[in-house]
Amino acid sequence: MAGATGAAEGKGGLMAIFHRNGGILDETAVVARPRGRATQHLYDIDGHIRIDSAIRLPELEFFRVESIDEVDLVIRNGTVGGLRPRRAISLRSDWERLVYREHLGALFANFQIDLRHPVRVDAGFLLAHSPHVLYTNVVEPLLRFLLVLRGRMLLHAACVYVDGTAVMLSAKTDTGKTSTILTLLKDAGGVFLSDDMTIVSEDGRASRYPKPLTISAHTLRSVPQNRLRLSQRATLAIQSRLHSKSGRSVGKSLGEVNLPIMSMNALVQAAIPPPKYMVTDLVACTIGGNVPIELLYVIERGQPLTEPITSERILDELLENTDDAYGFPPYSRLAPWLVLGGETHEELRRREREILMRALDGVRATRLRVENFDWADHIRTDVTRARGAALLSDTVRDGLVAV
Repeated sequence: MAGATGAAEGKGGLMAIFHRNGGILDETAVVARPRGRATQHLYDIDGHIRIDSAIRLPELEFFRVESIDEVDLVIRNGTVGGLRPRRAISLRSDWERLVYREHLGALFANFQIDLRHPVRVDAGFLLAHSPHVLYTNVVEPLLRFLLVLRGRMLLHAACVYVDGTAVMLSAKTDTGKTSTILTLLKDAGGVFLSDDMTIVSEDGRASRYPKPLTISAHTLRSVPQNRLRLSQRATLAIQSRLHSKSGRSVGKSLGEVNLPIMSMNALVQAAIPPPKYMVTDLVACTIGGNVPIELLYVIERGQPLTEPITSERILDELLENTDDAYGFPPYSRLAPWLVLGGETHEELRRREREILMRALDGVRATRLRVENFDWADHIRTDVTRARGAALLSDTVRDGLVAV
């Protein structure tokens, strides 16, 4: 990360670094923490991260609690920056606070992040009323690196426990990971841990992160007919097209030009919310706690192929897929300026890689490429074969011990 030690470089060094990153440094940009409103929503992510939020975060509703002893992340809504419109996006930092301002003024999608403990996010009016955009583009990237400080990684992967085996899936966005997970649960039963993000630890365990699933039109074949109303199915075509990979690609492209991308995204999401459902609304299953990672699949579409993946290659691919999930603005602008727990973005990324490397030690990784959407059938067959081999090995071992 260019400028990781920028605080020690003086104003000239910081100015040069900020211009290289497309920002504008202005010492007057840093604002004081606005006074917080009364607590309304408390979330405890299984003891890893505790959140005190004035804004309801639907993605974290599973982790809602009545009280928390300590707070790691505070989220409030308030006025950030001036009310006057601007000609361009402004990102300003003093290495303790980040202030992001867009063209339309403080009532829209401006926000401030105070990086001191507890980390605090203050969101403008429009952003506060578009909690999905706030969570996806501001809160979750912060959670990702707060977890790193606790020896965990928020990995872009799904995880289920089926046929007595923990199965983890990774893929590029909109490949078919969600439909595969739903098919496995529908056909084999089992325990659900996550679909989009999974918390992994250095000791090789995967912990639940059951956000609502984003359903696309092609995912419907994996959902029993009686689980969604006809009206819900009818609106999916419009919703899934807007919130698909192609729709996000358009958003990423717009983020490269001088447009208020966060405000635009928030308005679109308010008009046409993403099609999100809890897994228990879609298939019959239970939500688990944590499991040891046993089998890992990278699923792809194309010429059929099943092959093992080396430990170094799987590490790179999982990190690439995770980064791909955070490609929407303004993360790319903010990332170089994140300093949490005294560690720079580059240092946090390095620790994240080390956590994942240890977590995958001894895990069997497989690339599974198919022409259609039948990953679940291949995985079920592979799981059955692996389970049979393990039982045979145990039988042989027990027999040798008996002799």
